[in-house]
Amino acid sequence: MRPKGLALLVGPKMLLLLALVHLSSAAAAAFSNHQQHHHSPSQQQADKARRQWKALNVLLTGLLRVPALGALARDVCGVITLAQALVGEAAGVSSVRDDAGCADVTVLFARGTCDPGNVGVTNAPTFFDSLAALLRRDGRSLGVRGFAYPASVEDFLAGTKARGREFASTLQATAAECPDTRLVLGGYSQGAMVMHDAAAFAGPQVMSKARAIVLFGDPYSNQAVANVDPSRVKVFCHQGDNICEEGGDLILPPHLTYAKDAAAAAAFVVSRL
Repeated sequence: MRPKGLALLVGPKMLLLLALVHLSSAAAAAFSNHQQHHHSPSQQQADKARRQWKALNVLLTGLLRVPALGALARDVCGVITLAQALVGEAAGVSSVRDDAGCADVTVLFARGTCDPGNVGVTNAPTFFDSLAALLRRDGRSLGVRGFAYPASVEDFLAGTKARGREFASTLQATAAECPDTRLVLGGYSQGAMVMHDAAAFAGPQVMSKARAIVLFGDPYSNQAVANVDPSRVKVFCHQGDNICEEGGDLILPPHLTYAKDAAAAAAFVVSRL
């Protein structure tokens, strides 16, 4: 006889997989403008993509809140990661950035929970595109390096500090490798938590190398970033985003709309360079 727990999990997991098939197809179509024209999707297309992903993330949150499904957290996260990676591949949006060499400006970015690759596909790439476009006006180049860390549900819920220590080491190594590049730090959701923790570990001397820090959907939005002049930090938190609230762990639609802040984030960064 099949274990009772397994029987309880089959239905919801199949529902999730079916939802992924539908949502991946719709989101890929919405991102087609990026694939065809090599620039960010139009506002209408971006809005459509966000609507499709809202349903997926709300479903994920619901599953994680059912005690009997707690053991599925890692599996569900893996499915989400795969689905988003497939969407990015279909749309020509890479979830991995590890640019070689030393550009005029280098962004070190930490993705959110369950996002694929090392930067994700639904928020960061739009920010990178916007920033690169502004820098090109001045003849400057942009390099992006994603922070390769698990971005797991378990780490988010536990509030682990270990990833911050790892990122602080990455920041120090990048500054040593490229002493003339202007460093920018960025993070989305759990990635924003990593930035806070890294700043505390790194200390003022290392953090002085970061010209600007941009955080999207920051779970620690009520806390200052340690060892950094506040004028060099920009936090984007949308009204109704539970993740931005102290102790928040519910993924609601406002947490999924930060791609629309790409232009504002890029403009802030350029103003601090």
